[in-house]
Amino acid sequence: MTLKQALISGCAVALLSVEAQAQTPPAPPASPAPANTRRITGKVLDALTNDGQPFTRVIIKGTTTGTETELDGTFSLEVPKGPVTLLFSSQDHKDREVTVGATRDTVTVSLEASFVEEMVVVGRASEVARKNLANSVASVNAEELNRAPASTVDQALQGKVAGANIQSNSGAPGGGIQLKLRGVSTINGSTAPLYVIDGVIVSDVAIASGVYQVTESVRGPNPNATQDNQVNRIADLNPNDIESIEILKGASAAAIYGSKASNGVVIINTKRGRAGAAPKVDVTQRLGMYTLMNKLGARRVGSLDEAIAAFGPKAADYYVPGRYYDHEQQLAGRKDLSYETLASVSGAAGDTRYFVSAQVKDDKGIIANTGYQKQSFRLNLGQKLGPDIEVNASTNLVHTSSNRGVTNNDNANVSYYMVLPGTPSFVDLRSGANGLYPANPFLANGSNPLQTAALVGNDENVWRLLGAADAVWNAYKTESQSFRVLANVGVDRFQQQNTLLFPPELNFQQVLERPGVSLFGTSQVLNLNTGFNLVHNYKPVGGALSANTSAGFQYEQRGIDTVYINSQGLTAGQPNVSSGTKVGVLENRQLVKDRGVYIQEEMLLLNERLTLVGAVRGEQSSNNGNPNAIFFYPKLATAYRFASFHPAINEFKVRAAYGETGNQPLYGYKFIGLSPNSNIEGQGGLVTTGIVGNASIRPERQREFEVGLDTVLFNGDAVVEVSLYQRNISDLLLQRALAPSTGYTLEYFNGGGMRNRGVEAMLQVTPVRTPDWEWTSTATFALNRSLITDLPVPDFIVGGFGTSLGAFRIEKGASATQIVGNSGLKADGTCCEVKKIGDTEPTFRVGFSNSIKRGPISLSFLIDWQQGSDIINLTRYLYDASSNSPDYVGAGEQRQLNQKTNATTYLESATFVKLRELTLTYNLPETFVTRIPGVKTARLSLSGRNLLTLTNYSGLDPEVSNFGNQAIARNIDVAPFPPSRSFWTSIDVGF
Repeated sequence: MTLKQALISGCAVALLSVEAQAQTPPAPPASPAPANTRRITGKVLDALTNDGQPFTRVIIKGTTTGTETELDGTFSLEVPKGPVTLLFSSQDHKDREVTVGATRDTVTVSLEASFVEEMVVVGRASEVARKNLANSVASVNAEELNRAPASTVDQALQGKVAGANIQSNSGAPGGGIQLKLRGVSTINGSTAPLYVIDGVIVSDVAIASGVYQVTESVRGPNPNATQDNQVNRIADLNPNDIESIEILKGASAAAIYGSKASNGVVIINTKRGRAGAAPKVDVTQRLGMYTLMNKLGARRVGSLDEAIAAFGPKAADYYVPGRYYDHEQQLAGRKDLSYETLASVSGAAGDTRYFVSAQVKDDKGIIANTGYQKQSFRLNLGQKLGPDIEVNASTNLVHTSSNRGVTNNDNANVSYYMVLPGTPSFVDLRSGANGLYPANPFLANGSNPLQTAALVGNDENVWRLLGAADAVWNAYKTESQSFRVLANVGVDRFQQQNTLLFPPELNFQQVLERPGVSLFGTSQVLNLNTGFNLVHNYKPVGGALSANTSAGFQYEQRGIDTVYINSQGLTAGQPNVSSGTKVGVLENRQLVKDRGVYIQEEMLLLNERLTLVGAVRGEQSSNNGNPNAIFFYPKLATAYRFASFHPAINEFKVRAAYGETGNQPLYGYKFIGLSPNSNIEGQGGLVTTGIVGNASIRPERQREFEVGLDTVLFNGDAVVEVSLYQRNISDLLLQRALAPSTGYTLEYFNGGGMRNRGVEAMLQVTPVRTPDWEWTSTATFALNRSLITDLPVPDFIVGGFGTSLGAFRIEKGASATQIVGNSGLKADGTCCEVKKIGDTEPTFRVGFSNSIKRGPISLSFLIDWQQGSDIINLTRYLYDASSNSPDYVGAGEQRQLNQKTNATTYLESATFVKLRELTLTYNLPETFVTRIPGVKTARLSLSGRNLLTLTNYSGLDPEVSNFGNQAIARNIDVAPFPPSRSFWTSIDVGF
């Protein structure tokens, strides 16, 4: 389903042609009609896929007499003699009104997808047509998601959802992306949205590789190190398996998910076989490459004297006039061939529906020994067990392997862009004829980034199994009401294995007491879900109201067990961790159990013009100080659809909603931490970490009020959605200092408050729609403003590198994402005045997508515009500090001077406009394609991602955020993996 087809019309009545078929569709046996009646048989099809449309209601206009189509879309109905008008209604499709002549007894009807009739999830076990929706819910379908190849699902969403800020840790292959909905909603709690795939809550945990133990970017044992450029695990999902994504951005929509929904809920539905559909086979082959998108450059000195002045006396041994080396190109200039192969089979056999898919992907990184590989297999089955029971099962086996190199901040002069700033461009770092790399003469440890890229192994290997099963029992059904029992169970199990090798021959290892490091990390993650739901629906035929009541129980469990082994001083360079002369072990285990119950009521009144929704969820969690305490999360919502008051207005709806969600304390906040490395005269000592547990710790509480307006104009040629929201977060998870006499230094507690206010809008227009031309254009707009409304502790810093370069300060009455820093000398002449100098929150964000089709050719593109937002460019600071920036003479020198008293020197605007996606497609002529046995369709495509960036930012990429896993301290650019653009050619064949 394309977005254009989904938005073609909000009208209740569609003027579509009725096609007589050469063959009468099969109909169930029936007794002869009485003399004053006749029997009509037919079939209802989906206009896009031409598949039979099951469970479509067919009613004789003006009566309550009707029937429902079978699984293959066929129906048989006894009607009066003479002409008769039939009304057709089906979920996700526009209603049809069709007049059947007196002499016609067979009919085939096609139903087009409808934006207003699209079904949207509003609860754990219920959904409602979008025209009646009382919340803002963003939807992305399969075509929108996969218009241009993307490495991961979250990357494919960039620029497509109003209110979603999707930011990468760096440009490394394989993901490492964070999704933030409607601003920041916590300071110390979890920042990730909740991901639900086919009804199963799955893990999106980002586990550090352990490279921080060599780079020393984080001191001490820290398995959750945020500077390791780690991958969040939603990257494992195959975007091509997805049928649709629904994003519940606010508490008013997400309240039914309770204490894990403050950051929003992303509901992913994977593809299923369609009842009555013939087997369909699709194969896609993609070939492409990644290329370096941007370079920083380095200073080119003009004389030996200048070289010595800039880099010291050693420069005389290496400087040759006119000879320079492009170290960035040597490091990241790789353009190896990448590929992706996709295959899927879907259809139905009797009462069994199936979808099977496979994926093999190999993305080559632009730096040597970096890349991302994925193999995925999915099997989705649906089975009718008689007329009243249906079961569904889905399994997804995924294997990924990646090498993300050695990038981001470090304190050991190891990562590429920490070394390059101190390396003059006239030094040759390439390996010699003997294959050996020279030591870098301008760094004390001799670190050579080309050698590091060639010899260091930073391998991550993940095996993952996701499984889900659900059963639906239609226990009772009449024309006016039904009662269903639903049960589901799910499992998400994966093992992440990190193997890192820093061989002793590395120049920076040779200067250490124990050269050679082998790191091994393994993480076992298990998420279990189960739920039981009861759903009662009451909808009298021809009545003016309908009511849907649902209630249920859920049990959820998630566990993580991570072990790191650090082996230093490798004997004869052996990679095994057992070969080191110094071996250390670190383990981190977590187990969380949640239980919840809910009840929800949805009512449609006044001929489906008035929507009323109310729900409440009660929940317990072992993460809370009291695991038996029950926390309640209510929601109330209403919407009213006005009758058309102008010929150009087809739908006009106003809506309002209120909801509450929570954000659980992180694991361990209620426990007293014990230091694992303390001993007293060789005996294990019980020494605390200085953080005291809090037995009364509880979830953060988010309360949100949202109002909105939705309208469909000009028979669907224009669709407008506008939402305004205010979310108040209380009981923030904060730290406070304790008196030394207590024996502790810190305690986590609940206190303080934060507020977010924002606007979101979407405009969809179809400027051209003719038999030969189709042009659909969509624009999204979003802005958010945050404010710390209450703070029971003194102002505090939560990240950054001090006020001399810019830091993040939580302060009552200020933005939660403000950056503070030195801003000139004080009145007494001392350094320095400290005040707000910037903010990471964008002024606004705009997405602009277009899909243009003419005959067999289609063109689509997506432009992503971020206005405002500030970023701390520490990579530029490193080049300036080493006298090695391209413009150092004059400009760089002045920046270094200014920075001594003014932190705005290295604070830059992150405004950008990106051509995020571009795809040109040609559908091969049917007369040509069908000459190949078994082939029905074929399509050729040329695609590109991140092809063009317009920005004044002097760094590699204004979107980078080396500390992206943190809630507040984002937008810091320090030695990232350089960004890339990608080019793809694809062929899609349907059998």
